[in-house]
Amino acid sequence: MLHCYNHTLTVVIYKYILPECQNGKMTLKSKIAEFIVKKDLIPKKLKWERNVDGIARVYSGAYNLLDSKGKKKLADMMYEWGVHDADEVVKLLGIKRDLHGCAIALLTAHYTFGIRGSIVEEDENKVVMHISYCRWNGRKDWNPALCASTDRYDHGLVKGINPDVKLVCTKRRSQGADVCEAILTKKELGK
Repeated sequence: MLHCYNHTLTVVIYKYILPECQNGKMTLKSKIAEFIVKKDLIPKKLKWERNVDGIARVYSGAYNLLDSKGKKKLADMMYEWGVHDADEVVKLLGIKRDLHGCAIALLTAHYTFGIRGSIVEEDENKVVMHISYCRWNGRKDWNPALCASTDRYDHGLVKGINPDVKLVCTKRRSQGADVCEAILTKKELGK
C-alpha cells in the first residue's frame, strides 16, 4: 500500500509539479502548496486547528469592541445558543438528561473547540470535571472575562438538557489554576 502511495506521489510530482517549476513560473515548494490546496489535500486536523484559532480571534476581537452592555448581550447570546443546541446534542449523543449526560455533553462540546477534560468524581448528586488543556488559554488576547463569556454556552447547554442541574465553575486555568474545574449538581428543591 505504501509503495502504491509513493509511486502515485512520484507521478504527480513529475507530471504536474516539476514542469511548472522548470519553466521558472513557480518554486517547487509553492507548486506543491498550490497542488495541495487545489486538490483539497490539506489535513483536516490543520483545517480544524486554524478554524478554532480563528473563532478565538474573532470572539476576542468582537468582545473587546463592546461596552459592558454589549458584552452582557454577547454572553446572553452564548447562553441562548447552548439552550437551543441542547435537544440536538442529546439526540446526537444518545445521552440521558441527567448529571452524567450533562457532563458528557459538556465534554463533547469542549472537545469540539480543543478543550480536553475528564470526569474526575461522580456520584448520584454530583459530577466533577477537570479541564486539563484549553487551546485558547494562554493566547495573548485571552483572559478570564473572555473565558467566562464563552462559558455561558455551557450553562445554557446544561439548562437546556436538564433545568434541574446546576453548573458551577470553581477553578479557571485563565486565572492561574492548574485545571478548570466544573461541578454539576442537582438543584435543591425551591432554589
